[in-house]
Amino acid sequence: MKSTTLFALFLLCALTSSYLPSATADVVLDMDGNPLGNGWQNEYFMLPVTRGSGGGIALAATGNERCPVTVVQSHIERDKGYAATFRAPFHLPFIAEGLPLTISFDNFEVLPRCVPTPLWWAIVDGLAEGPAVKIEYRDIVEGWFKIQKAYPLGYKLLFCPVPLEDSTCGDIGIYTDDKGFRRLVVTKNKPLVVQFQKFDPLAKNNLVLPAIE
Repeated sequence: MKSTTLFALFLLCALTSSYLPSATADVVLDMDGNPLGNGWQNEYFMLPVTRGSGGGIALAATGNERCPVTVVQSHIERDKGYAATFRAPFHLPFIAEGLPLTISFDNFEVLPRCVPTPLWWAIVDGLAEGPAVKIEYRDIVEGWFKIQKAYPLGYKLLFCPVPLEDSTCGDIGIYTDDKGFRRLVVTKNKPLVVQFQKFDPLAKNNLVLPAIE
């Protein structure tokens, strides 16, 4: 998704009040109970709330792809995956539920060198698994992501196409293909429920979860 497209999307969101969350929208919290930071220098791992259901969010080369551009959930339980950055189009310090967001992988030190930059998430349609999450891909669906509380625990990601009145927001869930890749796709009421862990560049074993005792 090009920067001009992102800017146009942000401008559309800012000018269209019906797309904005309510004034009482709750701030999204990370695993330490701190508000999720908006934008640069705020990176978070997205980890499943339920242990035993895979690891964090990563990239994989699927189908005929020569470079990993498909967003997946790692099948390795202790793998945190890649930390992601959430950006809202408003000058707010924190991310609230319902805000229109872009999501990207920004830590280029740990990402495969062949992947295109910037690493914005995008929804691609026309695939066998249905609308799926890729990075910088062709045939993308215009829209944005948002975060909502999942009950009783955790949060879910949703994708909202533009224009919103032509459809409804869909949950980001999992489709397991015949190769075992757990691809992130747009689903109906089958979300991947996650929690957010702040990326600490100084932490030891930063990319690995502790073993289940």
